[in-house]
Amino acid sequence: MEQIMTEQTTTAPAVPARSARRTWVPIVGVAAALAIAAAVALPLALGGTPTVEQLAQPTGGDLASGSCMVVSAEGLLMNEQAFAARVLTVEGDVVTLEVTERFAGEVADRVEVPQVDAADGDFSGVPFEVGESYLVAATDGQIAGCGLSGTDSADLRAVYDAAFAG
Repeated sequence: MEQIMTEQTTTAPAVPARSARRTWVPIVGVAAALAIAAAVALPLALGGTPTVEQLAQPTGGDLASGSCMVVSAEGLLMNEQAFAARVLTVEGDVVTLEVTERFAGEVADRVEVPQVDAADGDFSGVPFEVGESYLVAATDGQIAGCGLSGTDSADLRAVYDAAFAG
């Protein structure tokens, strides 16, 4: 035992362990870069601010004048725009629709239309209710009346599907 305690041994100097700081610095740098990229890319990917356009209710009293044709796929195809939408708000006489499906033409993310006056007796316009879904056809900034636009019902949806299939 005495020999072990008195005997000189030579040992190689210990190799210093790699600094723990050096290991996590690149990881933190990559994580920060990814966070910044996500902060920039996410709003762009989600669409940012929705686009808005305005449409007018039908005029001229088509239904009252008796000039409406039978609602058909051919009649829908004569319109520049066709889309499905849900009513977000009705504020005063302005209705804001959120477009949920586009069938024809360039349609903004949101569409503003005037609310139909309940006292108007020609029934050519579409009365909108918050939360309800509608199918809307339009040309020259005016909603198509005579049944081509209305509540998203099974019957009207079948006409839209026939017109815009494929």
